Amino acid sequence: MIRPEIVDLFWRYFELLIGIAIVVIGVMIFNIRGLFWQGIGGVFFIAGLAFSWTAWRRARLAPKRHDGPGVVEVDERQITYFAPLGGGAVSINDLARVTILTNDQGPFSEDVHWLLEENGGSRLLIPNSAEGAAQLFDALSALTGVDYEAAIRAMGTTEPDSFVIWAKEPARLH
Repeated sequence: MIRPEIVDLFWRYFELLIGIAIVVIGVMIFNIRGLFWQGIGGVFFIAGLAFSWTAWRRARLAPKRHDGPGVVEVDERQITYFAPLGGGAVSINDLARVTILTNDQGPFSEDVHWLLEENGGSRLLIPNSAEGAAQLFDALSALTGVDYEAAIRAMGTTEPDSFVIWAKEPARLH
């Protein structure tokens, strides 16, 4: 029997392992003689690096726990949070700002929350440990200019803080 923590760690970095395997295959193909094979190997290498980079960021943003209250569902550009108290839904098209709020109560209490604010003023607060919260990373990839490095810093902090990772550009008259 494998410990659940090891299984979770493996699945958290599984995409990264696939990306590294693609890079290794690309290098092996590149070492075959001939310009054609070097071109194919180069394509595999570049694709593997891109895949690995995305997987690395996703793994660093993934929740470490999945026992928080509620369930997150992303469907048709809408983020819905089903919870006993304080659930709701926001449209990705109507988002005005995405903020990650942290506190110093971890690791035994929820210490990271996603705050999604719409143009009309409605707000949705989602704990990072809610089931399906990892889908938020993919959902926000549709937005231009998301600061993933700030999100990664937020996931690693142990201090109370607020990290705005995306804000809608103000409307310009000219």
